[in-house]
Amino acid sequence: MSESLVRGTARLLLVLALCLACLATTQPNAWAALRKKQDVQQADTWNPHPDTKDIILPMPGGLSMAFRVVAVPASGYLWSMKVSMGVADSEPDRSYYDSTYQTVLSAPFSSQDVPASWKASLPEDAQGTYFYYLVAKYEVSRQQWKAVMDEHFDAGTLESSDARPMTGVSWYEAVLFTQRYTEWLLENHPESLPSFSGDGRNTGFIRLPTEAEWEYAARGGQNDSTNYRQQDFFTMAEKTDFGDYAVFREEGTSHAPENVERIGSRLPNPLGLYDTAGNAAEMTLDAFRFSLGGSLQGSAGGFVRKGGSFLSDKNEIMPGRREELAPFLKEGVLRARDLGFRPVISGVNTPAGSRPQALQREYAAISGQLPKSQDRVPQFAGTPSRKKDTQREAQKEALAAATPLEELNRLIERASNESIRKNLVSLRTQIEQTNILQARERVARIESLLQNCVMSLEAIRNYRYRRVMIAKQIKEGERLLQKMKGQPSAKTIQQSMVELERGHRDAEKATTRTLSAYRGDMQDVTRLDEKDVQGALQNLSALYAGKDPYNARMTSNLQIVKRHYASLNTGRKLTDKIVLDDLVASQKKPQK
Repeated sequence: MSESLVRGTARLLLVLALCLACLATTQPNAWAALRKKQDVQQADTWNPHPDTKDIILPMPGGLSMAFRVVAVPASGYLWSMKVSMGVADSEPDRSYYDSTYQTVLSAPFSSQDVPASWKASLPEDAQGTYFYYLVAKYEVSRQQWKAVMDEHFDAGTLESSDARPMTGVSWYEAVLFTQRYTEWLLENHPESLPSFSGDGRNTGFIRLPTEAEWEYAARGGQNDSTNYRQQDFFTMAEKTDFGDYAVFREEGTSHAPENVERIGSRLPNPLGLYDTAGNAAEMTLDAFRFSLGGSLQGSAGGFVRKGGSFLSDKNEIMPGRREELAPFLKEGVLRARDLGFRPVISGVNTPAGSRPQALQREYAAISGQLPKSQDRVPQFAGTPSRKKDTQREAQKEALAAATPLEELNRLIERASNESIRKNLVSLRTQIEQTNILQARERVARIESLLQNCVMSLEAIRNYRYRRVMIAKQIKEGERLLQKMKGQPSAKTIQQSMVELERGHRDAEKATTRTLSAYRGDMQDVTRLDEKDVQGALQNLSALYAGKDPYNARMTSNLQIVKRHYASLNTGRKLTDKIVLDDLVASQKKPQK
């Protein structure tokens, strides 16, 4: 190297050093901001936005993972919540990919199964029966990935990318992560996982979410239910837009994101989850099928990708958007720089303990094996190791069968040959399945009847408001008539008064008709099975769980319906005055 070149390089380095020193002294805020952007704290890699509702599970190397409780309303273990998934405003060329379809959702854990540390995170206003699963609050970060998958993980070494979602891994590697993390927890912190009451063997475990679990949580879960019927995105806070919740390619902007950003870089959804829209797309456990005619059709293909990424446009970050990805391509296993994942905590549906008896009771009730009010588990023909008790059998013979199916069970027991027995068993199965379908239809009809009651109350509210406003206008018109008596314009006011009085009478008649219909519907509800009614009421509570004004009014009306139902069941009379008084009382703001 020549001497002149050395001198030139030295001068360049000196100028650069002086510029950096000048930046540090004359613009400390800009320098600090740049340094802060690059700095990563350990909390940034797993919970940059802590909340009292978080459930924290330990990880190797002193790290943790934050989860949120997802509460799914259901009448029992064998009943599920109906949910509408997909995109209501699907593009024509994508309608068979992500048009809306119906499915069901439930969860494995009851409130008796969850650890004591979870109790404070369960819904405060939970009424009826809820079942639970947990979903990770953020996408799995690079630091969390290394903590589980790297045998030589050093928590003290942090890079700027460690707070970003872990991408570029295959579906199989994501599944392996959930396996290894569960194994580590069972070996080091088994108490942190949920278990089942009375079951010393089964435990909760970590896995990828199903598509229904992911979408329900991404839409806001129990905290935001309006989106299934009214919009394709969860309810956003006032004065916020999509860009406040998602990292994606926005139209009309000159700068598009070039990479995933840190976990939690935008606002959370109503459930408290971050980055369910944009940033890194997320893998699910489910195989992709087409959406046709309101249900999933076709063969099980690749896996379902949800949520869109920083490379997606606004349409692609909708929670209902469905994308199919192949786990393998011709060049090998699929990995993508914009594809990550977030796990859930779930469990088996058939644990030991008290669950088998509860399942049998529920099945017996809905299949017609025995009346729902009868709290016992039926003895089926062919049950292994059933003890013969002479006295019990004699009593059983003396009693009439409680249900047709119980009588059919007796015939099966007494069948003269195996062929007759098989035919009777087949008949019993057909009757059970028919009874189950009828039970579900019965609850749906009750739910529709109760929804009519809720809407009748809303109509009565509106009629009452109209009458009040018309009465004010009539009073104002009378004042003007007195003031303008004898003037030509008084005639016009008189004509308006006639129209107002007619409108007031019409609203009063409509109120009377609607009150009568409401009281009749409520009387009909009291004649129905109470367990079915309670199940339908709980479904409606979930339906109106949103925090917007519409759902707030519907929830208020539903509370009145519940109160009137309980009152009617005690033999009290429901009058128009009681209904109107309750509506007026519900509109008054609680005193502080």
